[in-house]
Amino acid sequence: MGKTKTSAKNWTAPGVPLSQEEFSVMIRESEKGPFYSIDEVTKKISEWKLKYEK
Repeated sequence: MGKTKTSAKNWTAPGVPLSQEEFSVMIRESEKGPFYSIDEVTKKISEWKLKYEK
């Protein structure tokens, strides 16, 4: 897991218009990302906790 590319456009601002095409592009981009099972996520979180445990 590394850095992700971010858009300079703020999609979270209320009242900002979003076209259907922009929405479709965002969905297609998000579907390209990695997907993990619940077991994989639990393992990754456990490893992360051990790494930063004091």
